[in-house]
Amino acid sequence: MDSVRGTAFLRFGDMVARHGSSVRDYLAPHNISPDVVGDYEKKLSYKSLAQIFQGASHAMGMPHFGMELATRQGLKLLGPLHYLAQSAATVGDGMEAVLRYMRFYSPSILYNLERRSASQSALLCFENNLPSSLETPQIIEKSVLQGCLLVSELLGSACSPKVVLLRHGPQSDMAQYARYFACPVLFNRDVNAVVLNLKDLEQACVHHDPMLHSITRFYLDAHCAPDSGLHAEVNRQIRILLPKQRCNLEQVALALDMNARTLQRRLDSAGLDFEHQLDLLRRQLAEQLLCGSSLNVTQIASELGYRGITSFCRAHKRWFGMAPLEHRKRRGRIAVER
Repeated sequence: MDSVRGTAFLRFGDMVARHGSSVRDYLAPHNISPDVVGDYEKKLSYKSLAQIFQGASHAMGMPHFGMELATRQGLKLLGPLHYLAQSAATVGDGMEAVLRYMRFYSPSILYNLERRSASQSALLCFENNLPSSLETPQIIEKSVLQGCLLVSELLGSACSPKVVLLRHGPQSDMAQYARYFACPVLFNRDVNAVVLNLKDLEQACVHHDPMLHSITRFYLDAHCAPDSGLHAEVNRQIRILLPKQRCNLEQVALALDMNARTLQRRLDSAGLDFEHQLDLLRRQLAEQLLCGSSLNVTQIASELGYRGITSFCRAHKRWFGMAPLEHRKRRGRIAVER
């Protein structure tokens, strides 16, 4: 699907106005209504967005347009994904959470995070689904820089990449690239990527908030719902297998009359992750049982497929930032704990 949220145009109007142009001048040829600009709930064509940014760069005589726009926008354009990343436990967790849900902001944007322990590096790779992204380098440079800005925000200090790799040739002079990325930038490479220090991904997020992270993930899961048929069937089988304490990908695949590899492929193509779905369903059931039943914590742990209460309590702390009994007390649903 070729779409992106209207917030992708944040601060765009300010930039073109400084050069004597109007946003309408750029939107009209693509039949985009001005009321889309800055509205997270409205969408436009990602291809049109890339072409508009490329055209604006030429019209304004501003070869560093994409990087400047990324700097001005910050990360507000990501909406709930911004809060999801901020509230994660570590920088790596925050980045992976955003990558997992990026389709919520735009299914046209493809980020990938590769850890390379041998070199103590991590590659944050970027691509999009346009037939020839080399023709629209401005949106590439904008997106790559926003990846750096996200890492910086999670760290609470400036990100210091080892190097930035770009598939296209230089659009501006090297001094501009050094100013925006603060590291060497290499061109005509095989991939668009920011090469990070692996230790940066292990750092704690400065705004870590387990409750906010859990709530945001719950919201995104409720609104994404890709391949709802498969999603619902996998959840149904997980719910059946959990009390039997043998819920895993292989057992769910067996229940669905397919092999594990086939199920994994279908989940991948639908943008679903089995372990994440299992964790999400356990979280939902834990809240339902704690606040709407008289089962004690040991019984609830068993219902959720945990072999011991300790594992359940640890998971509950991660989900809600508190112990199970405190959760039950706060919700005010009281059932006598046995």
